Order: sequence, then structure tokens, then C-alpha cells
Amino acid sequence: MVEQQKPKSLDEELGIIPQEFIELDINHYSPTQLLMPIWVWALLYGAFDQSTRRLNKRNINMFFGTTIGYICQLIFCDVIWTFNSQKVNNKKISEDQAYEILNEEFAAYEPYDDKDKEKYDAFRGLAVDYLKHSIAAWKAIAFTSPVVAERNVTMPLTFVGMLGRIDGEDDLKFGEQKLRLPRLLKPKKDGTRSVSTTKIDAPLINHCRQTAYYWKCTNKRPFLFYVNDKEYKIFDSSNCDLLTVDAMNDHFEYLKNQARLRDRHILNSKGDPLRLLSFHDPDWESFYADIGEENLRKARELFKQAHNL
Repeated sequence: MVEQQKPKSLDEELGIIPQEFIELDINHYSPTQLLMPIWVWALLYGAFDQSTRRLNKRNINMFFGTTIGYICQLIFCDVIWTFNSQKVNNKKISEDQAYEILNEEFAAYEPYDDKDKEKYDAFRGLAVDYLKHSIAAWKAIAFTSPVVAERNVTMPLTFVGMLGRIDGEDDLKFGEQKLRLPRLLKPKKDGTRSVSTTKIDAPLINHCRQTAYYWKCTNKRPFLFYVNDKEYKIFDSSNCDLLTVDAMNDHFEYLKNQARLRDRHILNSKGDPLRLLSFHDPDWESFYADIGEENLRKARELFKQAHNL
């Protein structure tokens, strides 16, 4: 039996962005958007504008990842792309300079709240270990100059494209870095809390899906590597079934399906952010809801209005 293909709409045929996307100011997807729960995506990218998203709660986990990653790029990369897609030649820093920058960045960090400060106090002393093992991982991958960081890679989809940024790449391979941060243990009698190392066992499937997108865009050999305070581990198709060619193709299909799902919801919303929210039930117990008191209040009110339409 021959499968019937749904005819393309005129907008699809002409490559026109439908008005519903324009009304919601959605002009692309990213792997991160497609991998988050759809109610979170509808809130952050359909109902919140960019200025509101920027008011979301920051935390030491995010800071740890971005800071360690950026310092590694300063050490190893010849070119670093900016968020405005400008290519900046990087004067590489030494490892000694890297540790100095690390200390400066962590000294300047301001915890968002008491909970974040508790984590900051417990994690800060491990920053040197995370950087040390991250540097070792970058060396083990052995990039060949010129090494480029944060390059925008795009892929056309049905109505809008997908856009992502690669941690580091050369002409033949790329690397995607993730940190496994420690767990806080129960408070001691003196009120202080120690930490427990999070083991590196196998890659998370969403990290593999993100990696698959970069692989599809570049056709380069992928390396997904994890770092904790004790070691690093590098995964590729030789030691991880989730990074084989067949698996990566499946991952990319998953991303495309998630994009199609969001396309349908956008079109059905008729460009109304509240109508878009009305299709979904939020999970306020999820860590995704930890966006700060003010934005959480706004989110609850928006969903309340949406479900009362």
C-alpha cells in the first residue's frame, strides 16, 4: 500500500513564514527548544518575549557550565563566533591565565537566592577540578587548527529553520561538552553541606539528540564528552549505541517531529499566545518551573487566563 503524502500548503511551497509565526515572533527553533517539554516551550517562546525570558532565574548550575565551557574555548579555539554571528579571532590564553579567569568569574558571581548561595558555597571549591578535567578532555579530542567555537549551524524545516551553536570544531570533527555537577548532601550538625560526585555512566538521550543535529548540519565526526570533579569521559559511535549513524538519524527524526508538533500548535493558535498556552497543562513541580518568583507569578496568571478562554 502506497502511503499518501499530505499535500504541501502554499506557504510551505513558497517558503513563506505564516502570519501565526510572525504574530508570536517565532522565527526559528533550536535543539534546546525542541527538547524541552512543550508546555515550557509554549510559555517561554510563545507567551514570554525575550526581555521577560532574560528575567528568568539564573543559577550556579548554568553559570558553571557556561563559564567552564567558555574558558576552554579561550584556551583552544582560534575563532569564536559572537551571538551576533560575527567571527572574532581569538588570542588563545594559557592554562595559568585560564585559572586566573576562573577565579575572577567565580568571585564575581552573585547567587540569585539563598538556595543558589548554598549550592554556590558547596560547588565553588570544585571549579578548579572541573576546569582541569575539561582541559584534559579538549586535549584528548585533539582538535586541529583552525578550531572554531560557537558557530551558528542552521537547517531548514517546514516553516522556520533550526539553529544551534557548536562548542568546538575543526574541519573533520566537533565536540559537545556537558558537566555533571555534584549533588548536595543533607546538612551536617553545623549546618554546612558537603557534596557527592555525580558519576559519568552513559550520555543522556537529549544530549545525543542535540549532538545529532550538529552532526546532520556538519557531516563531521561527533564527540560528546562529560566532565565531573573526578574525571572526564568521551563518547562517540565506538563506545555508545546512542551515537551510531542509525541512532543519530533517529534522533534527528525526533527533532523534526517535535518541530512539526510545534508548527501545528502555532498554526492552531492563530498567533494568539494565550490560545497557544491553552493547549497545554503546566507541571509546576518540574524544575523547569524554577524561573524565579516574578516570572513564575506571570506564568501562572497566563496559564490561568489561557484555560479560561
